[in-house]
Amino acid sequence: MKSRYRTRIALLAVAFAVIVAAAATAAFAATVKSTRSAADHKCPIATGAGDAAFVKNFNPFNVGASRDFTWGGIYENLIITTAFGGGNQYNVLATNVAFTKDGKTLNIGIVPNAKWSNGKPVTAEDVAYSLTIGKQDKAADHIGLTANPTNIAGVKVTGAHSVAIKFKNVDSTFIGSQLANVPIVPKAIWSKVKNIMDFTNPNPVGSGPFNRILRFNGQDYVLGKNPNYYMPGVPKIPCIERIAAASNDAATLQIVNDEADWTHNFVPNVESVYQAKDPAHYHNAYLTAALPVALYFDLTQYPYSLPAFRKAISLAINRQDVSKLGEYGYAPATSALGLEQMYPKWIDPSLKARAKAMAAYSPSASKAAFQAAGFTYKGSSLMDPKGNPVKFDMHVIGGWSDWVASLQIISRNLRDVGIDSNVKLEPDWAAWQPNAMSTKFVSLLWNYGGGDVTPYAYFYSHYDPSQNLGAGVDASPTGNWEHYSNPEGAALLKQFKSTLDPAKQKAISYKLQKIFLDEMPFVPLFIGPRWSTYSTKHFDGWVTWKNQYVDPIFSTQQQVEKILLSLHPVKAT
Repeated sequence: MKSRYRTRIALLAVAFAVIVAAAATAAFAATVKSTRSAADHKCPIATGAGDAAFVKNFNPFNVGASRDFTWGGIYENLIITTAFGGGNQYNVLATNVAFTKDGKTLNIGIVPNAKWSNGKPVTAEDVAYSLTIGKQDKAADHIGLTANPTNIAGVKVTGAHSVAIKFKNVDSTFIGSQLANVPIVPKAIWSKVKNIMDFTNPNPVGSGPFNRILRFNGQDYVLGKNPNYYMPGVPKIPCIERIAAASNDAATLQIVNDEADWTHNFVPNVESVYQAKDPAHYHNAYLTAALPVALYFDLTQYPYSLPAFRKAISLAINRQDVSKLGEYGYAPATSALGLEQMYPKWIDPSLKARAKAMAAYSPSASKAAFQAAGFTYKGSSLMDPKGNPVKFDMHVIGGWSDWVASLQIISRNLRDVGIDSNVKLEPDWAAWQPNAMSTKFVSLLWNYGGGDVTPYAYFYSHYDPSQNLGAGVDASPTGNWEHYSNPEGAALLKQFKSTLDPAKQKAISYKLQKIFLDEMPFVPLFIGPRWSTYSTKHFDGWVTWKNQYVDPIFSTQQQVEKILLSLHPVKAT
């Protein structure tokens, strides 16, 4: 077993390696001339990291496989909701959304002049179909229609431009947690699709502000402005472009050299590596009012299924080192609860000390917790209660430099408590995503729910049985990566949505938090900053530290449309 001193040396080595890489990136960036001119910036250019060759997949229901701007560019929602900026709701295809006095019917007005890209009108029938598409494919159900039991009594077309959703019981959370997550698609096309989640939809027909594919190849695609968009005066930009990047470092070169305007990647020392190259135009919005990044296991597998195992893992990880060295201090370490940054007013004061203690780095406490749960040691190796050595690898895309460094720290922490754990690098998103999001890989992953102004959607994604799609299934539709549900939590969630009283909702939230600490279905580690860098050299209207009107990163499905409609060219000076 490594000594504490040797472990610290190893951590410093990780930090040094990352610093050297960042310095090399900065030095290289300073020597490379841009291959794009101002004329190339007819539209904002977004870049990623760990990109495989782009495949024409524009299926808004398969968020793990579809191209960026499928949702928000090509396809739209009725409304956009966000917890950013203190909570906001914006109408899109809906003109109004209102409950009846008894709270059991939600009436939705639909814009009368929206058209699909094939020229046909967006109808109430299309909206009703999209809301009930779960009848056709359960995995595409975003309103709980197929839940057992369901609270949806029915969805009905009530006029040429209106629909109504009837509930069995009051649901105060439905708008933010579910309605805002339904992409609206044309019934005439999608009703003929046999398997919705496998449909790549290479020739999409959408109503969004950028619903025309102007160019598409493995390294680049451009979505053109909808010439018949129904909102007056927008969009103000002619197109949106997405270019590929193999790694964070490659993307950094692109943004430094003005080859891209927008990215959602980790840039080490962003102030010096990126912003200092053009202080007037290069900016970051690494917002930390966000949900946690966590270590996820498949809870259908032993010993991952043991709460004591997950709690002991939590004690073994040095979150402060992960935050400071792996994430360059941009991602605050979390408690074992992980909700303090996004929902500070909802946290149970009586649980704060417990949540902090459960996340306190202590190899000795971790070992003691393992042993109290029936784990033993054979020499320095941890053995599970069945007598098998505890070992697993953690997988990450090789180009995601911050997560690589963070997992290297975590791996060393785990080896210090007897777990045979290594970091395995995957070449790109296509190799990592299907296995990580089904937890065939142990991996770091993010959380869903940031579109809700309450923590309801976050807990719903992890407690409600309808969100657990089962072992080996890509959980990208729900974010229930761990394959977990909790009957007590599901019952409390029903109570939460059945009341309009904020005080009662908060009291229920406290109980949901206690369940999480009792069970710890996954291990929160650090806040997932919104890794947004943007340039105002050619376009403005971005989400900023001072104007947090939605989530700033472009992969946030429905919220990105608000950014696309806010962007405008910068006038030449």
